[in-house]
Amino acid sequence: MNPLHDSFFDPSNLDREQLESYGTAFAEWQKSVNFWIGDAARYAKDVLHLGDNYSQVFPPWMSPGLIQRCEAVARAYPRPQDRNPLATWSIHMQAANRPDRIAHVQAHAALTTDESRAADKQERDKGRQRWLLAVDVHYFLHKFWFSGAGVEAAVGVTTWIQRTVERLKEKGLTDVACCFDSKVNNRKELTKDWEDKYKDRPPRDPELVQQLNLVQELLRGKGFCCIAIDGYEADDIMASFAKQFDGRVTLLTQDKDCRQCLSDKCNMLLDVEWTTDDTTGDSLPDYKWLSAAKHTEATGIPPGKWCEYQTIAGDPTDGIKGVIGVGEKGAADLVKEFGTVEMAVAAAKAVDTRIKPAKRQALIEFEAKLDVTRKLVTLRTDLEIPQSTRI
Repeated sequence: MNPLHDSFFDPSNLDREQLESYGTAFAEWQKSVNFWIGDAARYAKDVLHLGDNYSQVFPPWMSPGLIQRCEAVARAYPRPQDRNPLATWSIHMQAANRPDRIAHVQAHAALTTDESRAADKQERDKGRQRWLLAVDVHYFLHKFWFSGAGVEAAVGVTTWIQRTVERLKEKGLTDVACCFDSKVNNRKELTKDWEDKYKDRPPRDPELVQQLNLVQELLRGKGFCCIAIDGYEADDIMASFAKQFDGRVTLLTQDKDCRQCLSDKCNMLLDVEWTTDDTTGDSLPDYKWLSAAKHTEATGIPPGKWCEYQTIAGDPTDGIKGVIGVGEKGAADLVKEFGTVEMAVAAAKAVDTRIKPAKRQALIEFEAKLDVTRKLVTLRTDLEIPQSTRI
């Protein structure tokens, strides 16, 4: 009895050897049938001059897109000797636009389609500069939590990071580092004797702490490198990657401290907002990029002077007061005028008329806290960072 029926194969009466024979035949047919379709389409177009009206050759229920793909691959390998019977049709298709496609297929003939794709990726990576995305996971976990995600925050952040990474891989992303704050913060020790202590905040909600632990487990489960270094914050780890990583670096964070890391090789991705296309239903990313040039244009302060600016302006989010009464605009003006905090303080002591009397006195009084304040706003770039960040 013939086991082959329309859209159905009945192997119930076959032994192992017979089933193996059919399996081999199916595999051979599958490898050849797309070439046969492509050759028929070529002949219909080139000899019978039917143009793109494939309906005169193929049944109307057959996908025009499939026919066009088969035709394109058949044209890429027009002669029988151009095609390697040991290689899959998919391997031929993947190499169809390469100038060395025939030699490439020959070299990949013994591989599966997935193995060939992996070999192609490895080959591309050899000549491509590495690009690392360093993520401030603590920042975005808190953002999701306080936006109402609650106990779904960890899952939401993990999904959001994974989706963002997949899209950036299409742009050439090669590495990811998920960065976390340490439970111990060395900077707090610097202000233990101050009335206004660094990051002097109430204890975290126990459920939020649970989400912080869970998100690290979930990200590790997705294969991402997760890093926390005792005594330091996620920003310090990110800054160390920005300084030490051999390649491009993108810092995924909105923390203004990280603007001091901006350079020709390091930019920031402030956020990624996902929208759904009304026509296709596809999820589309809206990237919020920040380069060193864009930052400098917007603030008037180059990244190399950002710590000077923050030392004067302070950071209310972290409990850093800076120079009392100066504010953001005043801090920017002082940095533009004098370059460093020390120079601004020296000018204040010298009764420089470019500084108003009230600000002169505030600068002079600030001098005692200058060194510690600068340490609070300056990120470490010398931490030992892991090398296992490839994705």
